[in-house]
Amino acid sequence: MFHNRVIIEEKDKITSTEQSKNNILYNYGIIDAFIGGLYKGSLPIKELKLKGDFGIAAPDMLDGELTMLNGKVYQTKATGEVNVVDNEYKTPLSTVTFFEANMTFYVNNATEQKDLLETIENRLTNKNVMYAVKITGDFSNMRTRAFPPVKEEPFPALSTILDRQQFFNIQNTKGTLVGYHLPEYLNGIQMSGFHFHFLSADTKKGGHVLDFKGMNLKIEIAELKSFEFETPTTNDFQNFQFRKKHNEDLERIEQGK
Repeated sequence: MFHNRVIIEEKDKITSTEQSKNNILYNYGIIDAFIGGLYKGSLPIKELKLKGDFGIAAPDMLDGELTMLNGKVYQTKATGEVNVVDNEYKTPLSTVTFFEANMTFYVNNATEQKDLLETIENRLTNKNVMYAVKITGDFSNMRTRAFPPVKEEPFPALSTILDRQQFFNIQNTKGTLVGYHLPEYLNGIQMSGFHFHFLSADTKKGGHVLDFKGMNLKIEIAELKSFEFETPTTNDFQNFQFRKKHNEDLERIEQGK
């Protein structure tokens, strides 16, 4: 077996003999390990495409950002160049779904990131549900970033190379934000809250979203009720030392004290 696999699904879906592939969150890897320096790709894009057509991912050896939109995977490099990666390319961390919106609304007036995300969050009726979010429209300003590639081991933790980030200020462009709003209980496996990557309509610009201002926006939201989780079987992952998370109440209950 190439990967360890955990599948969590609701009872009503388990009873269905033929389940829809849409709106199932698939997560490969663990973000705590990735930001700790596990940048080597281990999941081929051809396998990732079996799990979704929409999502975000990290590139092999940390050269930029990956964005999946309409079944294609785009790499925004630290140079700002954007290209489609081939099926043999590998990712160390990815979160994708077959996107099918069950809520759509529009914001036509010019709005900044903070205000738009607050508007979206107010529409999310259950704060402990996973959501995929797609925002399409006109952006007067889009600020993104990408990390350069790493080459020599031991690889540095991501927090120690923030000074190497490359920033892009993209002006007056049409495009799409691809991302998620995930609950706090998934923090560490992925990032809780909002997390977006951007891809311009001409597919020539992109990156991890830091800030934006847009108008004529179409917001599509998919509620994700199932979660499929796979971890790498590489030696690097198996030997990675995760930071211990202390839960005093849980320890007391486990020990009967």
